[in-house]
Order: sequence, then structure tokens, then C-alpha cells
Amino acid sequence: MMTTDIRPDDFFKLTCASWISQALGIAAKLSIADLLAEGAKSVEELAQATESHAPSLYRILRCLSTVGVFHEVEPRHFALTPLAEYLQSDNPYSLKYLAITNIDEWRWRVFGDMYHTVKTGEPAIKSVYSVNNYWQYLEKNTEPNLIFSQSMFGIAQNCQIQLLKSYDFSKVGKVVDIAGGQGLIISAILKHNPHLQGLLFDMPETVFDAVKFLKAEGVDERCEVVGGDMFKSIPSGGDIYLMSYIMIDWDDDSIVKFLENINYAMPKNGKLLVIDPVIPVDNQYHWSKWEDLYPMCMGHGLVRTQAEFKAIFRKSGFELVNIFSPEKPLSLMELVRV
Repeated sequence: MMTTDIRPDDFFKLTCASWISQALGIAAKLSIADLLAEGAKSVEELAQATESHAPSLYRILRCLSTVGVFHEVEPRHFALTPLAEYLQSDNPYSLKYLAITNIDEWRWRVFGDMYHTVKTGEPAIKSVYSVNNYWQYLEKNTEPNLIFSQSMFGIAQNCQIQLLKSYDFSKVGKVVDIAGGQGLIISAILKHNPHLQGLLFDMPETVFDAVKFLKAEGVDERCEVVGGDMFKSIPSGGDIYLMSYIMIDWDDDSIVKFLENINYAMPKNGKLLVIDPVIPVDNQYHWSKWEDLYPMCMGHGLVRTQAEFKAIFRKSGFELVNIFSPEKPLSLMELVRV
């Protein structure tokens, strides 16, 4: 029967966790953290500034204060907390748009159909929007695409870039960033390692906008931009090849295909760096286990264990030789050719 150390309210917290996401996203959309940058304010002041209903706004902020986002310093007056600072627009590590995209209507509808995925194996996004994956949806919907892209920018600042700052590039001459988008990751690598040359590779329509971004970051003279299809061929000439947060979106067969292309393009003594979540094999909480529900509903990818990654790498002609920060949401894996 019931155990004495588990209370019903522990279960209530789990069943109502989606309310936290909603409240967090609403605070982000209203820019509450920006309004508190100079100090605590009353709910009435915040409601006036955001053109909101003060009693309802108070109830949202009161809830968020119970999970460490904002602090009610006196009745109906709220201040920032360290967690709330992630919602500030001018914070270089801001995750404001991650909170907003998580409550975007299209995502809410997809995850609301997760039961369909569990019963049939078909991604919920296909049953809801008649597309095969979330990229196809975003290509047709400009505003959700922009919000999603900004959320990925925030994740990269907090995760991928921090992992790569600790990696030793001192004996490397050139890094090739595969599916590197507009160049955020490669520009950060180049700025942190002034001796390096870079190559940004992605679809032609994606890298078209990258030239302007790389110039704004001051690395355009050290970074070549190449458009193409990673399923057909990969540019040669790199010492290190990088795939950052890409494999989560693809099935095993697709990964093997583009890894074989990388293997063909790489020099014999080259290395491949892969950044992706890695699921630990235990019953403990790890963000990667929850993140796996995203590709389950949004396409045909998945989050993998270290053993599953090793099997794919081996099939593609690679060997995993190092894994850095497996306890974090994203890990850095170092591969060499077999």
C-alpha cells in the first residue's frame, strides 16, 4: 500500500508539471524579468507595463516563485532570482525563447497527441500537421521558426559552446562544422582559438545568411562557407569535423549514411567531434531521458545511450575514444577513424 515517505503532493507536482512550463513561457512572453532588472516591482506595476490582468499575473508569479523563478520579497512585490535571470533578454546566456517556444501552440498540440505516438509509433506531428518532422512544419511557418531558432541559440550558448571551449584545439589547423546553421558554433570556436581556420557546411539556403553573421562576428576571413547536402558528400580538408546537436533528429540508417561521407572526407589522422545528449543506463533523473520524448513526437530521431552510439559509429567506420561531460544535458564525444 502507501509508503510513509511519499506524499500525495509529490504526485500532484508531477501531474501538473505542464503548468510550470505554461507559467514560465507566459512570464517570458511578457518580459517580466526585463522589467525587474533594476529591482523589485509590484504586481500592479508589472501588470500596467505588460497590459495584463493584475490578479491573474499575480497568481502566475506566485506559482513561479515556488520553483525558484522570481521571489516574492513582500506581499505582491516580486524580484529576480538566479533562475529568473535566464529569462532576461540581454543576458548572453538567455533561455527566454526556449521558454516561449515550449508553450507555442503548435508544440502544445503535438505533445498533446503523444498518446497517438505511443499507441502507433507514428510521430504525433504527422497526425496533427500531416508533416514527417518538425523541420517540415517550421519551413512553412515563419514566426514559430524564428522563435525556435532563437531558442536553439540560447541552448548553444549554454551547452555546445561551453563544451567546445574546454576542448584542446591547439594542434588543429582547420575545423569543419557540418550542418552548422548560420555559424554560431564555428564562430565561437574561431574566436576562442585565433590560430584556427574554419569551414561552415550546410544546405545552400541556410548558409546564404551565414556570411553576414560570420562577418558580424569578425571571423569571416577565417571561415569558408560551403553549401551542399551531407547525405551526398562532405567537404574535405579539415583536421576536425564537428556535428553539434544533429544526430538527435535522425534515425540510425540516416546517421550511418552521413557518417560514412564524413569518414570518406576526413584525413586518416582526423577526428570527429559529436555533441548530442547521451542517456545514462540507470534509474536516476537525467534530462536526456525526457528530451528523448521530443524526437519521438516530432520526427524519427531519438536520444541514444553510449552503447547505441558506439554501434552506429562502428558501423560507419569510427571508434569512440573519449566522452566529455556525460552528466550534463549534452555530451562531447571524440571519434577517430577505425
